[in-house]
Amino acid sequence: MPNFKTLSLKPLAYPLTHGETTFDFEALSSRGNKLVMARTKEEQLLIRIHARENGKLLVKGDKVTRPSQASFLQKVLIDFRGASDAVELCSNIEPKNFLHVKRSPYLKNVDFFANAFTCKDEIWIEVGFGSGRHLLHQAKKNPHIQFIGLEIHKPSIEQVLKQCELQNIENILVVDYDARLFLEFLSSNSVGRIFVHFPVPWDKKPHRRVMSKGFIEESLRVLKVGGTLELRTDSQLYFEFSFFEMMQLAKASVHVKKNQELEITSKYEDRWRKMEKDIYDVTLTNEVLSPDIAKVGKLSFTQKVDFSKIKAAFKEEILRGEGFFVHFEELFIIDAQSGLIRISFGANERNEKSYLWIDKGHLSYLPDTVLATTCNKDADKLIKEWV
Repeated sequence: MPNFKTLSLKPLAYPLTHGETTFDFEALSSRGNKLVMARTKEEQLLIRIHARENGKLLVKGDKVTRPSQASFLQKVLIDFRGASDAVELCSNIEPKNFLHVKRSPYLKNVDFFANAFTCKDEIWIEVGFGSGRHLLHQAKKNPHIQFIGLEIHKPSIEQVLKQCELQNIENILVVDYDARLFLEFLSSNSVGRIFVHFPVPWDKKPHRRVMSKGFIEESLRVLKVGGTLELRTDSQLYFEFSFFEMMQLAKASVHVKKNQELEITSKYEDRWRKMEKDIYDVTLTNEVLSPDIAKVGKLSFTQKVDFSKIKAAFKEEILRGEGFFVHFEELFIIDAQSGLIRISFGANERNEKSYLWIDKGHLSYLPDTVLATTCNKDADKLIKEWV
């Protein structure tokens, strides 16, 4: 992740603008962690400043608000370095490469899919596209199909976005979001194929797997009649787990193949084949027409809050409901009337991270894109009660 190390940072008088970035405020926690709010072009993000034991300061992007395109974060760090007169000890940001930062037209945020996405063409989805070799191949082969690529690994996203521009591939949209939540934003019976190729097996933490009863059921809802959910894995445990979950359905059409040859393979699959590892394919075909569901909205707050009371009473704690939770992790103070609370929340097996931003009595999520998925709505109710 883009970062730089320095021995000192000049105190800043907020708000201020340096280069193409505006810095609005800084917030400090009792643990000594510091956040700085930054805005550049269409991006709003937090910079995190860590004080190391050796007296050095590590300056990097906060994971919760980190943009999918690393170039935005690099430009913000360059401007912050300049504004604070920081002398770099080491860095992985290069100004000459990021003078003209722009948002890729192929990259969309999840709010777009929840509220603005429409498509007349058939949709195919790839979950965790990695290097993008399979996604790019399928998109070039099927120009009449609208592809959606889901990935949370930022370098992989950057790589595919770059290839889309270089190869002039116009039928791919990329989104940085958890696939286990994403399908709730799509219309029923709108998807032809869902590819889940070589997901992380999570043998020691099976609750983190993409494949689950909920994901399979939601896949069947969005798939057209005859549409397929296609798992490809080198893990026998993952294959057996997924096959078992599919067999729990009241009715299922499941086809299994072993060591099937595909037109295109990933670099990891090439390596595994040289090691003579077995590759398993499980294809679940949808046979039912599903009723449509309402569009997923965005969560927000209407009540006023007193930050001084929240600050006085705050402690790290976890609140739990049936199948969901909220973890209030850390309080950051901006001034007497404003602050940030880092939280994680949602379903037990999949959760989101965000901040509660209290600004002179007004309360909002940061980033302001927390969508009203089923589990998020349950967690949001707990958060409102806590406030």
